[in-house]
Amino acid sequence: MHCTLHPGCVHRTPPAPWGPAGLHPALQGPPLGGICPRGWLHWRGGCYGYFGREATWRQAEGWCRTLRRSCHLASVLSAEEHRALAKFVSQCQRAKEEDDVWIGLQYRVSDAWAWADGSKMRYAAWDDDDFTKGKHCAVLEESSGFLSWDDDGCSERNPFVCKCKG
Repeated sequence: MHCTLHPGCVHRTPPAPWGPAGLHPALQGPPLGGICPRGWLHWRGGCYGYFGREATWRQAEGWCRTLRRSCHLASVLSAEEHRALAKFVSQCQRAKEEDDVWIGLQYRVSDAWAWADGSKMRYAAWDDDDFTKGKHCAVLEESSGFLSWDDDGCSERNPFVCKCKG
């Protein structure tokens, strides 16, 4: 199910149960030849899709992986990419929603933050350095206009952004 919220933006809700059998037809192959599905953000060879259904970090990453092998929760590798993603998420999130949004950053046992897609961490936009013990997954903070990150408990349920590399 999806509904148009803003010109060029589609609010997508992943079907339940999670998995390829239940994929919405428009989501079965992003990106294809550099073309993103309607309502997705195309930015520098990648496609970004916003999903309003709240899920745990692991469920959200699993959903992104069902789209295509090159899809994961979004990595944010530069300030420019972050601004583009923040603008996109702001346009997609319903007016009354005030939800933080999962990105693909997770604190690993190796005592380091790592992107789900394996990208190197070259950029960070943490709200502060005061990480709470046990909160090992990262969100774009709604209260900052999605321009800063915060750590959150991985079992919390949030909307999310998938990024598919071209």
